[in-house]
Amino acid sequence: MSRNILRPIKKLSAAAENIRNENFDFEMEPNGKNELNKLIQTFDTMRAQLKETFELREKYETNRKELIANISHDLKTPITSILGYVEGLEKGIAKTPEKEKQYLETIHSKASYMNQLIEELALFSKLDVNREPFHFESVNIHKFVSDYLEEMEDDLHDKHIQWTLNDENMNVYVLIDRNKLIRVLENIIYNSVKYMNNVAGQINISLTNQEKNVLITISDNGLGVPEEELSAIFSRFYRVDSSRSQGGSGLGLAIAKQIIEAHGGTIWAENNSTGGLIVHFTLKKSEDDRNE
Repeated sequence: MSRNILRPIKKLSAAAENIRNENFDFEMEPNGKNELNKLIQTFDTMRAQLKETFELREKYETNRKELIANISHDLKTPITSILGYVEGLEKGIAKTPEKEKQYLETIHSKASYMNQLIEELALFSKLDVNREPFHFESVNIHKFVSDYLEEMEDDLHDKHIQWTLNDENMNVYVLIDRNKLIRVLENIIYNSVKYMNNVAGQINISLTNQEKNVLITISDNGLGVPEEELSAIFSRFYRVDSSRSQGGSGLGLAIAKQIIEAHGGTIWAENNSTGGLIVHFTLKKSEDDRNE
């Protein structure tokens, strides 16, 4: 009886010591069904949960450090350029009005890029801790998307991108925060634009009426994403392989995911069989529309 009591206690003591030293790579198997062995089983379940939490914390910390390194690099490049052009202006290197204008336009462009990076990081941080306010209203989704695309048409045309909207003139209302949904559309569309690999870029948007939701699908004819990375493109701090990176914080799709989930929807992606990436997300219909 003494051995039956002491052995499980020693096993628990050794396990507790391992956990204290942040060693979770072991398993505890109960040798019976008495109360002590039930305690061992419960302790092992806790160990497995602690291991998972610890691994997630380590991954989060690694990703956070990578993000800081990436942001620092992306900020350093334009800052260096701005300093160089400012010094050029101070030393009178730009000797003509045309040259001065070129220098100032470059400084403005680099400063705007830095501002965009900082705004993205600030928005992501607020969304991450649920401190970004949302203002929901019932909106006709066909009109909303159509108006947005018409506003963006000139910019997309300048980038040699053609777009189509297929929604069968759907008259459905959804509950959204207008500004936040515009951010989602911009992040997804300009992520597609960033990785277009041909002159004739194409972006297709379709709206599908479901029972309680509207499904929005955005597809492109760009590079697509390696299959093994599809599940990670919306992850926090995820960034594509540096060989394909086109700058930016790498937070665009992560922000889109946070916003869609705050709307009570889901977002996912798949590769197009003909090439390119397809991003799907859902939005809840407004209560008035559901009751019709």
